[in-house]
Amino acid sequence: MAVMEATQSSTANAQRQRQASIEKLERGELLEEVSELFPEYRAVLEQTLTIAAQSEVTVLTWAYTVYNTCPDIGAKIAVSASIQDEIGHAYQQGMLLDRLGLSMEELTFDIPPESIKTLMVMQFPLKNYIEFCMGQAIYDRAGRLTTKDIELHCSFAPYRRALRKVNFEENFHVRHGERWIKFYWNHSPETRKAVQEAADWCFPHGLTWFGLPDHLKTRKDQLNFGIRKWSNDEMREKWFQSACIFANQVGFDVPAHFDEEQGKYVLDCPYPMLCDKETMTWKYEQATWEETIAQLKSGGPLNPSGHARLQSEEWGDSLWAM
Repeated sequence: MAVMEATQSSTANAQRQRQASIEKLERGELLEEVSELFPEYRAVLEQTLTIAAQSEVTVLTWAYTVYNTCPDIGAKIAVSASIQDEIGHAYQQGMLLDRLGLSMEELTFDIPPESIKTLMVMQFPLKNYIEFCMGQAIYDRAGRLTTKDIELHCSFAPYRRALRKVNFEENFHVRHGERWIKFYWNHSPETRKAVQEAADWCFPHGLTWFGLPDHLKTRKDQLNFGIRKWSNDEMREKWFQSACIFANQVGFDVPAHFDEEQGKYVLDCPYPMLCDKETMTWKYEQATWEETIAQLKSGGPLNPSGHARLQSEEWGDSLWAM
């Protein structure tokens, strides 16, 4: 009888706490303590943190591939600094996972490498340093939107605070990429050609960076609970306009044009579309979302070998090979 009463009391307390937290969210207030997180909220938060942290860690396996083609030691240092920042971003979110009773180390190093969540484009080796810089200008521009959304709007206050440092560094990555893309665009015919080739490969990946379009998204509790505020399509549009403005400022081509009537850039290529993984080129034919999702899940040539190498820490002195 005593056990039953204790169980009923515990259940009643949990229900009261859940209702109190929901009412705070409805008033636009923030949740500060882990004890305020009711099960549904906590599950979405854990999933968001896990995917974000894993994605940050696996930047190492992508950025590392450019070391041997870096033009000088300064470029190698820039790549190394970017990797260090991204690992730090994973750590920031890993500390939050620790507060939830989860281990960042286990979620990254003690699971099958093929189950690590990351974007398909992060599973292709970089051709050269110019592509790395274009990646910063394009991909970090996209990543910055997702983290800025959380810093500005997340209903779990500790997550907001954790991303202040992250977003400061993401801004630096974008500015670094922009600076060197402008430099290489104006440096020589050869580097200008390389910039355009990098844009041709990188830009379409930005369109799928934010996931499914809103009308196909089934898991909406991130928005319902205020862990995020901007929807996938909202972030995609913000990124698209910003990336097009940057491309226009520099001069390289992207599959978009400015529509005077709408007062904004509009897309000129099919969306979604598939890429040829071997040639790292885009097919420019309309694809279904089923085809697109299947390709994104299948990954690139660094999947899962890059993640397996990350887990075994087989990096060594070649990081600094000239």
